[in-house]
Amino acid sequence: MRRISGLFGVLILSVGVLSCGGGGDNSVAPPPPPPPPVCPANTFCLLSSTFSPTTLSVAAGTTVTWKNDTGLAHNVLWDDAAGSAAAGAGDGSGDISDASTTHTRKFVTAGTYAFHCSIHAPGMVGTLTVTP
Repeated sequence: MRRISGLFGVLILSVGVLSCGGGGDNSVAPPPPPPPPVCPANTFCLLSSTFSPTTLSVAAGTTVTWKNDTGLAHNVLWDDAAGSAAAGAGDGSGDISDASTTHTRKFVTAGTYAFHCSIHAPGMVGTLTVTP
């Protein structure tokens, strides 16, 4: 009888040790967030309070797009008259007063042109460089 209770004690102790499992964290890490969307070539994507990219370089004669998929109100205003004059006929010319969707401008004059969104100023700025 003593032998049975000794074996029973060893059995209970073994089950107790094995059931603890080491106490480590067995949870699975959440997957990483998806990468940010990539803006198409020759396009400024309008995000919540920034342009992406903030700078872009294109060859003269290129049509540049400003694309807004956020549902937020934006505009695209040139910092000076040279930028406004260079923003030639696309679906309009010069400033884009309502950039709530997608708009284009064609640039034929080389130069560096700064622009901003006055709704989200002072941080929402961009620069377009047009090369010959």
